[in-house]
Amino acid sequence: MTTYIGLALAVTVIQLLGAWLRYLPFQKEITQQTGRRLWSFFALWALVSSAGYGVLFSIQGINTFTYKLAMFAGPFPYLIISFAVIKNETMRHIFVVGMQILWVLLLHTVSGTVITEFNTFFSATQEHILAHTMLYLLCFVATLPVSVSLFRGLLPPAYLFAEKPAGYYMALLPLGMGVSHMLLLTDDRMVYSWNDHISRLILFFWVFIIYRFILLLARRKEEAHLQEKNYLVMNQRMHSLQDYTRMMWERQEDVMRIRHDLRHYNRVLLSLLESGETKKAEEMIVAQEGELLSTTLPAYCHNPVVNAVLAIYLSRAEEQGIPVTHSVLLPPELTVEENDLAMLLANVLENAINASMKQPEDRRAISLSLQYHAPQYVLSVENRFDEFVVTGEDGLPVTTLQGHGFGMVSLSAFQKKYRGEVVFSQQDGRVRLLVYWVGKEKQDTEKSVEAR
Repeated sequence: MTTYIGLALAVTVIQLLGAWLRYLPFQKEITQQTGRRLWSFFALWALVSSAGYGVLFSIQGINTFTYKLAMFAGPFPYLIISFAVIKNETMRHIFVVGMQILWVLLLHTVSGTVITEFNTFFSATQEHILAHTMLYLLCFVATLPVSVSLFRGLLPPAYLFAEKPAGYYMALLPLGMGVSHMLLLTDDRMVYSWNDHISRLILFFWVFIIYRFILLLARRKEEAHLQEKNYLVMNQRMHSLQDYTRMMWERQEDVMRIRHDLRHYNRVLLSLLESGETKKAEEMIVAQEGELLSTTLPAYCHNPVVNAVLAIYLSRAEEQGIPVTHSVLLPPELTVEENDLAMLLANVLENAINASMKQPEDRRAISLSLQYHAPQYVLSVENRFDEFVVTGEDGLPVTTLQGHGFGMVSLSAFQKKYRGEVVFSQQDGRVRLLVYWVGKEKQDTEKSVEAR
């Protein structure tokens, strides 16, 4: 009975270690709350599965069939838990599973090779299985520094998996190669020939070469992607600066014209007052106030950078004949970097304007709401759009047009930096983008509390 329980616990530990390896690539990308939730489910299933393995071994005995059944079928619940808790990462999950299968296959091959060499020392299948399991755990511990380093930096950039069908090819390549060799192990043997072991070792070597080649291509593509993004951002900033300069010059010209006319205006006003026509004098004063107000930039918030972006893009929308409604309520002192917020607003408003321009003139409208309710910011941008919007696994719009799509990349970067939440929806001819995040002061406080 002790042997059954010991093997059941050993198999459970092996599968927990496999789940841990698959968790490492996502560790830096998920919150501590998500990580705790994931490991709570892992621990719960580990208790259930270890009891199930104990019952299986005690009833059916420790033999090749029961051992391989537990080893092959046992990881699936852990995979389901990972997919369910770490959401919207299907392609990257598949890639990590494939690489983990290949790593496990390598360790099993090493331990199996040693067992094959000393097979004469084991008189029964049960002894062989127990020795193989213990040796696998020793191999795992011995290679722990290598596996941790490999799996923590395992994932290529996320956008490579978002490209179809290249993302599928990249994700399925290691999985297909690993599973094809795993299928050769689903027989009734525990001892394999040297040819089998050498074949698996060579497989891991070539997969590693292919993986490094993919990373090299990804790095080069990422550099090109970053250069193109920087160019577009600089181009966008240049256009914004041009628009802002144009608006300032227009206001300056208006001020100069009003100052030029001010002497004539005062003379007329004085004449009206002297003749007792106070009603007409009052009308002139009201008209002059309205003209003076039109020479100033709209004031949406206290921050000059954010206010300039809002003035530029809302003015651009109105020039294109797009009705705009807006509500902006921000604190005098932002708890978010002004450049980050300005770029976020520039990207989402530009997307809304471009989408609205594709609509008939009578079906154009943009609604903007930017509110601060300490410590949370809420940004809502809604516009009419009748065409169907294609979204990626993260729920955000995607495009295959060259030179487009960087707005969503910028939004994703903003979301990660401020640990925000982004919700995109389309219903009844309207698309809506909601962004929730908290200020940096609040995040710094939370990090210090977590560290304690």
